[in-house]
Amino acid sequence: MELLLIGKDGTDLYHTLFSSETSREILRFYRPKRRGFGISVTVISLGAALSLASELRWYIRRYVRLALIEAEPGTYWTLGYARAIDGREGDRESLEGRTTLFSLDESPETGGTEKIRVRTLPDEEIG
Repeated sequence: MELLLIGKDGTDLYHTLFSSETSREILRFYRPKRRGFGISVTVISLGAALSLASELRWYIRRYVRLALIEAEPGTYWTLGYARAIDGREGDRESLEGRTTLFSLDESPETGGTEKIRVRTLPDEEIG
């Protein structure tokens, strides 16, 4: 399971997070990977991913365009959808939502992209 943080345009998210003592301290056990779109952080469970996102919420609000949690390879949930699942407001089958295709720019220099499925709550917009 991974937490993906897609940086806002023009933001080197990896550098931004490791320039701050607070976020360095939060991430010290996770070893995030620099990706073309931002960073990915391997976590052991949905609860761990949501907890990490909660700890990083100040940085997410300022520097992150979209935060996603990998549900299975190639399929991701928005934080809102993941919270609904974790909060037992529903399960994958019964929770109302929608699936959108989203392109990750893995390597802006080479133009490589990866298409992923993103599950959102009905009122969530991703961009």
